[in-house]
Amino acid sequence: MTSHMALPPLEHRLTLAHRLSAVIAHLLAAALIRLPFRLLSRVLGMVGRWCRHAATPTQARIAAEAARWAGHWMPGRAACLENAVAAMLTAAVRGRRVHVCIGARTQPYAAHAWIETTSGASGEPYHPDRPYHLLLRI
Repeated sequence: MTSHMALPPLEHRLTLAHRLSAVIAHLLAAALIRLPFRLLSRVLGMVGRWCRHAATPTQARIAAEAARWAGHWMPGRAACLENAVAAMLTAAVRGRRVHVCIGARTQPYAAHAWIETTSGASGEPYHPDRPYHLLLRI
């Protein structure tokens, strides 16, 4: 999670509401990340159960892009786990449910976090030659 990666440009025009909710979600995510991981996963599980409707792939992609945009303005580190938690919270503000996923790969070893809907990963570049193996879905 320490290597830098080039992210694709934003596909959607983000509204002020999306940007504002993503900034607030990033601030909340920064606080949640400091909790013990077991407690963090419980809190995220409760947020997921609170949302009534599953997000469409487009809604999840917009939430991921808004979180990534807000991460550029946050002081300190805004890596994949922070962005995934912030994207989940951004979608939850609109009553949409996404899952935070954590995975790993080997050769070279790397860990990564992303969000998924029922139709797959959202807002993430997919590398078929170096897939991440899912370890945890919240």
